[in-house]
Amino acid sequence: MSAKELNEMIRQIRACFNHLKLLGDELLRDLGITSAMRGVMESLEIVGEQTVPQIAKTKGVSRQHIQLLVDALGEAELIGIFTNPQHKRSSLVRLTESGAEAFKEIRRKEVVILEEMAAEMDADALSLTTQTLSSLHSIVLNQLENGE
Repeated sequence: MSAKELNEMIRQIRACFNHLKLLGDELLRDLGITSAMRGVMESLEIVGEQTVPQIAKTKGVSRQHIQLLVDALGEAELIGIFTNPQHKRSSLVRLTESGAEAFKEIRRKEVVILEEMAAEMDADALSLTTQTLSSLHSIVLNQLENGE
């Protein structure tokens, strides 16, 4: 693959990401949850309780960005903030019972549209794309770790 081809692929990824975010926001509007808030909830659902800096690091965004999302989720009573015995200044964040239920509803809504989208795609192409994106992600992480 040439640098030009890789650049075009990255351009397509960015465009697709932005449109997926819009689609997600539209899908979740009635729940009062944005795609960004959903991302924090997913991280908490999969990994369990975490600190704001831990969530930010895994998502590759600023701590301040995650803090804004955590504040909004807290106001909606979808997450709770708890004392961290490991760190006095960095509290633990976890889904509340209503947050876990809301995330189940998010998954129910998403599976419908994902099944429709998947039906329009070739299974082998989707598998290859997943492998390619996973490889690209590993290469990007390696570049970041090596300071390049």
